[in-house]
Amino acid sequence: MPNNEIVVFPWNKNFETGIQTIDDQHKNLFLLVNKLANSLVHENHIEVAEVFDELADYAQYHFSEEERIWGEYFQQDGWMQTHAQVHDSFIPDISKIKERASTSNWQETIENILQFLIRWLALHILDDDKKMCLALHELKNGATLDEAKRNTKKQMKGSVGVLIDTVLTMYEELSAHAIDLIREKHRRIIAEKKLMALNKKLHHIAITDELSGLFNRRHFMTVIPEQIQQAKSEQYPLSFIAVDLDHFKALNDSLGHLKGDEGIEQVSRVLSSMFNRPGDFVFRMGGEEFLVVVCHSNPQEVCNLSEVIRTHISNIILSNPVEDIHHQLTCSIGVFNHIPVQQEDFLFFLDKADKALYEAKANGRNIVVCINNKTRC
Repeated sequence: MPNNEIVVFPWNKNFETGIQTIDDQHKNLFLLVNKLANSLVHENHIEVAEVFDELADYAQYHFSEEERIWGEYFQQDGWMQTHAQVHDSFIPDISKIKERASTSNWQETIENILQFLIRWLALHILDDDKKMCLALHELKNGATLDEAKRNTKKQMKGSVGVLIDTVLTMYEELSAHAIDLIREKHRRIIAEKKLMALNKKLHHIAITDELSGLFNRRHFMTVIPEQIQQAKSEQYPLSFIAVDLDHFKALNDSLGHLKGDEGIEQVSRVLSSMFNRPGDFVFRMGGEEFLVVVCHSNPQEVCNLSEVIRTHISNIILSNPVEDIHHQLTCSIGVFNHIPVQQEDFLFFLDKADKALYEAKANGRNIVVCINNKTRC
């Protein structure tokens, strides 16, 4: 088993019957019990169900093989019939536990399953199987069936019986300790899952603008330098689309900051819906300023998309019906497309996009200006 898994039911030579086929199959049953115990720790109900089925199927196979071996010597003897009845009870009992696993408290289920399996298998192997093997040994040495059974009973009451009681007691204590380890591992896994979820949430908060739900400037400073470096290495173009809402202060003054926030949210939805492919990044840089970074961009396509952005935003009307005041949002957009070289960094791209944006504002606002490093798009 993997080093990080708990062995709740270790194999011991005292479980050996002397019949290689049976011993090998018993070892596989031990492995399946340990596999089940570790699947229970992770609360993976699908995996637990699969291991349950695997254990039940293999137990049935083992029981049929074992009964075939015993049947050659014991035929219809009472011991053989009792042994088969014990086998027949295993599958119904384990099926009941499997059913309870879906509704019971998970920790209680772990205890019930492990304690049942360990007790059942340990007792069955050490008592029933050992008894059959001892009698089989007597038969092979020339004893009659009745003689073999009498001699076996004497041995089971003597030193063999003492050994069986000792081993069973040891495994009772071992199973209790193993269950404690399973509980502790389960608690640790749950705590780790909660910590991972919390860290994921904190990371999301750290890189996200609260109002818009877009990436914030901090995330821009983290991720975009890496994108520029990759674009340099692979020689593909990047587009910076700077979006600035026109007359935003007038909107806040006339309709109030809540309406201004509503405008930010609507613009954010427009940008998020249009740029959601791998390699697209949408940021709220502050106030009414947004930035879209597109990797592997086509200059003309990006310029066309920017015009679509401008149109969508110009269709946003914010109103105060009580005072009958309305404000149509518009925006100015500056686009810069370029394959970065040498020492060019995000500041270079920002400066070029800002210059295109300022040109859009200087030319009357509510327009798009697209440039690359040398010419207009």
